[in-house]
Amino acid sequence: MSASAPSTNPDNHSERNQENFNLKPIPPEGIFSFACHPGVSCFNRCCHEIDVILTPVDILRMKTELNLPSHEFLTKYTSFHSLKETGIPLVKLQMRENSNGACIFLDGTKGCSIYHNRPQVCRSYPLGVAALDPRHAKLQTEGQSTEARFLIQEDMCMGHREPKTWTLKEWMNDQGTIGLEEENKAWLEIVAKLKAMKMAETQQREISLFMMVSYDLDTFWNFVFESTFLERFVVDEKTIENIKSTEAELLKFGMEWLQYALFGEGNIRPRQK
Repeated sequence: MSASAPSTNPDNHSERNQENFNLKPIPPEGIFSFACHPGVSCFNRCCHEIDVILTPVDILRMKTELNLPSHEFLTKYTSFHSLKETGIPLVKLQMRENSNGACIFLDGTKGCSIYHNRPQVCRSYPLGVAALDPRHAKLQTEGQSTEARFLIQEDMCMGHREPKTWTLKEWMNDQGTIGLEEENKAWLEIVAKLKAMKMAETQQREISLFMMVSYDLDTFWNFVFESTFLERFVVDEKTIENIKSTEAELLKFGMEWLQYALFGEGNIRPRQK
């Protein structure tokens, strides 16, 4: 499967053939045709020369499968870039050298070597999602979504010519993206807020905190448990036990703490002096 651009920035889809794809809005009840399998003539072509933006959940799942600490995974398989016109750091998968720009996890004709823990954008393709700042007044009305979904149609992709049809919900269930979207929701909202605030590259403290919590859970674990963090912030014993033993819970806690550290929002508060 191919990958779209960061879901918070659909207008920056990919450096690959930018003029040769269309973004078609798709409602929840919409139906589309698509199938990807070895019998499709373009199989694995979509895994070349792409921008695969990784979410914190992607990184956690991938580094766990590879049994690597965060810093080693990031060094070996990724590179850092800034979201266009902001100082927001994003992590991209590296492309393999001397391979016509193949994804570093593409295993010849076999496909993705980490398929069961592939990134969310790879699972979602050919669907993309744009997350909007949930604090905007127009999004506060009852029932109004902070997300917009679209169908990505690239000229090189023959999957759209396959007869198999899907509804939005059917595709998400089949690809296992519903749970991942929920897990990634808090991070995407943080990115949308930072983008709306026009965070600049000069805001080094905010950038460092965002990078640590989002991408380097090992360092964040040390930050929480080997510093004065728990003396400075109110954290109940059950939460401490959970985040000390489970990285998924640590990441969830980290997103809550970023809400306070970056915006002064959320439930986490410093201890009263």
